[in-house]
Amino acid sequence: MKKFLKKNIVIIGLTLLMPGIVAFLIRNSFSNYKSLVLPKLAPPSYIFPIMWSILYILMSISAIFTKNNDKCLKVYYLQLIINVIWSPIFFYFGNYLLAMIDLILLFILVVYMMYLFYKEYDKTIYLLVPYVLWLIFAGYLNYFVYLYN
Repeated sequence: MKKFLKKNIVIIGLTLLMPGIVAFLIRNSFSNYKSLVLPKLAPPSYIFPIMWSILYILMSISAIFTKNNDKCLKVYYLQLIINVIWSPIFFYFGNYLLAMIDLILLFILVVYMMYLFYKEYDKTIYLLVPYVLWLIFAGYLNYFVYLYN
């Protein structure tokens, strides 16, 4: 039981802590978002932390269901790293093209992760669908920020 709890705490902790640390480190760069020319469907900036918190929780739960499969967890942590580095690329460095490339790579990794997770425990796919949909929306936003700015 202790080992089970420890693994779950590590998965949830890393999933929430990694983006939190990066957000803290680049917190002064988020104000740039308000100065960008945004596409019509761009939500207000306060929506992003709410959405990402929900998505990170859903991602954590999906990973918990596959925690006995090392390949699943390796892909999970790899996509989490690719996810986390998007923020500094976009907000801190203002490199919207590289951020778009990062998002495309992330999308591919997440789809692959969904496939692996589905094979391990098919119900996890329902937890990851919102993530994929949000990545598609993020791709739309990133693409138009790149075009307009």
